Amino acid sequence: VEYWTGHLKEALEHANRILARDPGNTTARSVRERIEAASRPWWVKGDYTVDTFSDDRDAGQETTLSLTRRTPVGSAIVRGSYAQRFGRDDQLVEFEFYPRFRPGTYAFLGAGFSGGDGLYPHARYSFDLYQSLGRGFEASGGARYLDFGNGTEIYVATLSKYVGNWMLTAKVSHIPAAGDLDSTTYQGGFRRYFGSDGTSYVGVNYSHGLSKQEVRSIFDLVSVNSDTVRGELDQLIGTRVRLSIAGSTSRQERPVLLPFWQTTFTAGLAVQF
Repeated sequence: VEYWTGHLKEALEHANRILARDPGNTTARSVRERIEAASRPWWVKGDYTVDTFSDDRDAGQETTLSLTRRTPVGSAIVRGSYAQRFGRDDQLVEFEFYPRFRPGTYAFLGAGFSGGDGLYPHARYSFDLYQSLGRGFEASGGARYLDFGNGTEIYVATLSKYVGNWMLTAKVSHIPAAGDLDSTTYQGGFRRYFGSDGTSYVGVNYSHGLSKQEVRSIFDLVSVNSDTVRGELDQLIGTRVRLSIAGSTSRQERPVLLPFWQTTFTAGLAVQF
């Protein structure tokens, strides 16, 4: 009522109080996103990721810089990434959009392009559709297409459940292919939201299959038989700065050699203006 009568400050305060105890409330999320899109529409974020390995191979590094523009119909993102791994380097430019159709129904559209040394796909396309099912449940389904010369398709499905300040998630990803390349990845985990507006969170995830949550490089497709544990923290500092930290460790099988461990650490800082 406060939002539709033009009392935006009061509406935002109400939305934050609701989301602090019920992060899955679709109406409160929609109201807050619309108000923030009008008052503070921009986010700029930088991330740095390093991968280390238990064998003799060199560490891999990735640096990303993204710019987000919030709009009344959803957020648009432009992201640039630069990766170095095993004596090779590559660049990727991505465009993403999260259109919102109504409270509880939104989508994810993404496209990325590279032209470097083959670490990233020449083209990458993504699509997800999200739908609130009521009683705290949210489901999504989508697909990824990665062009490494030969196209790779990935189909994903997710089911999440909000319970108070907790979000429980189960995800399945499948790569249809011939022989050993045909694989399915299973992921499960939780997030605990906290803070005065319910946007900060800490989370833990486990996956069996691919070691990365989102396949973005050719090396993410190699480890199809791994067990990975990942922890994450996203903390709002003040009102316009976000700090994100994530770390994972993965035991990866190899057809002939002994298994090895991969450890990944990511740190990011975002500023709203």
